[in-house]
Amino acid sequence: MTGRATASVAVALATVIVTMLGGCGQAAKDPSASTKAAAQAPPSEVTVAAFQSRLLPEYLEVTGRIEAVREVDVRCRITGYLTKIFFRDGQFVKAGDPLYEIDPRPYGAQLESAKGSLEKLFGERRFAEVQVARYEKLSAKGAASVQEFDTWKAKLEENTGAVAAARAQVEFARLNVEFCTVTSPIDGQIGRTQLQIGNLINQDSTTLATVVSIDPIYVYFNVDEPTFVRVVRTMRGESEPAMVDRRQFVVDIGLVDDRERHYPYRCVVDFLNNQVDPQTATITMRGVLENPHDPDPAHPRPPLFRSGMFIRARLPLGNPADLTLVPEAAIGSNQDRKVLWLVGVDGTVHSREVLPGQKVGAWIAVRSADPARPLDASDRVVVRGLQRCREGKPVTVVVAPADTIGLDTLPAASAAAPAPLPQAAPATEATGVSAAPAQGAVETLPRPAGVIASPEPSGPKPP
Repeated sequence: MTGRATASVAVALATVIVTMLGGCGQAAKDPSASTKAAAQAPPSEVTVAAFQSRLLPEYLEVTGRIEAVREVDVRCRITGYLTKIFFRDGQFVKAGDPLYEIDPRPYGAQLESAKGSLEKLFGERRFAEVQVARYEKLSAKGAASVQEFDTWKAKLEENTGAVAAARAQVEFARLNVEFCTVTSPIDGQIGRTQLQIGNLINQDSTTLATVVSIDPIYVYFNVDEPTFVRVVRTMRGESEPAMVDRRQFVVDIGLVDDRERHYPYRCVVDFLNNQVDPQTATITMRGVLENPHDPDPAHPRPPLFRSGMFIRARLPLGNPADLTLVPEAAIGSNQDRKVLWLVGVDGTVHSREVLPGQKVGAWIAVRSADPARPLDASDRVVVRGLQRCREGKPVTVVVAPADTIGLDTLPAASAAAPAPLPQAAPATEATGVSAAPAQGAVETLPRPAGVIASPEPSGPKPP
């Protein structure tokens, strides 16, 4: 019975092995299911836009920070208890306005004590003067010794020194009484108070508040060494871009809300640092920016620019030139290289390494990294679906609407601008490529209101 069971098991196992081997052989002969699906899959769909060409001046965009011209930490020169606060947090103050009061009574008592000591010395001085005059006459007649006369002369001279020291003590005590009232050192806006009434103030160590100047205000930004050389050559008159006045180098400024890069404010560069940072190969530049405001409570107008704010600066570098522009979203990265995915007239996609330049609204200027292979204006740029692009593969094209790629952020197209793409057509069976809709010229956006005029630089003009 056991022999028959063993034989049955062996037969069943042999049948299973033969079946598995047959299946593996069939799988080796037939293509995989994934390969079949890939072969039958339609071309990937991508969103494209046309190149844009504009005649624009050359600029460099950098980031920076706003800093106050003057910033002072308010401290007290004496130790005592805070008894009065004369301002509201955030109030505009003038130089000399009272801000705090320290309890003046102890220092008033010290002043009176110093005055009393001085009066006592004055009395001793008058007595010494009388004694010197008396003994001078007596010693001349021989009625008094010369030693006694010399003693009173020494006391008079000693009193003169003591009076001078006492006067200094009176002045010191008077200053302490004056320091009991803490005043604003500059014109500007004061921050919030750090201490309240009743707190102990330590001499020269406790910061009570901070006052910053408001108008004008400084803009600091760093530029790389090549850009700095171009700027200095312009200021020296060695290169004369038509749109740059070397007598005052004007820089356009935009804040964080200037997403479309209009740069509505202007500042004049009044300072270049005297050395380049060897670690970053950059140099610091500073511009003076007007910051008008009205502190009148009846019709207040707060200042727009505050110390520490982030800014974008646009530096003019050259004369207008034809720039090839693509949407910023079209720029992809391949390790440390920037690439564009382009759809040719045959409907296949290929990559091209490019060098990005200045930004213009939501677009960015590009040029081919290989001068021997310039960009072809007839190609279309992939702006969405970059991850679906494969070199040399056909794609299905969907033209991006103008309002989704920021076309309205560009200035009006010049006469040399490329022709707009044709209207969309149904995809062909061969390539699955559809034509792009027309994209006409867009009117230049008006410059935002409230542009601040460029102030004259307060310091010496740069070389």
